[in-house]
Amino acid sequence: MSRAVKHRTGAGAAINPDHVVMHRAIVLGVAVTLLAAVMTSWHGLSLIGEWQGLPEPMRWLTPVMVDVPLVVLTAARGALAKRGIRARGMLAGIVALTVFSSAANVAHTLAGADLASVPVWCGAVTNGLAPWLILAMTEVLWLVVTRPPTPPRAPAKPRPKRTKGAGS
Repeated sequence: MSRAVKHRTGAGAAINPDHVVMHRAIVLGVAVTLLAAVMTSWHGLSLIGEWQGLPEPMRWLTPVMVDVPLVVLTAARGALAKRGIRARGMLAGIVALTVFSSAANVAHTLAGADLASVPVWCGAVTNGLAPWLILAMTEVLWLVVTRPPTPPRAPAKPRPKRTKGAGS
């Protein structure tokens, strides 16, 4: 009978964060969370479309106007960061859209509700969380699916000059 070999450092039991299965699991988790957050916020913002006076067939425009730019601007900010371009104004716009979307989701939950009800407040807070999850999951997705920057290469060592000498 052979005895099981125990790893001395415990390294054998470690999870490799660069393994393709781990990468796919992270991307899947982020995508599912992003989809759930977008759908939650989409519903709330569609109801805000009613407050805007939009006819029912056009109420989908409100979430497109607010949450889609949130995803697009966050991804664009990531792309600019990869190029070494800081986009602080874009970040301010992203945060402003997130705050607006969050407040709108909370407002539609609380409108006409019993404000003394704990379930109403739990629902309002959860709905208000959706845009922040959209922002966070878009950031994480961008970080996970893009390659890390390559480290700068060391400068090449100069080669000694060859001279025609007596041995040629």
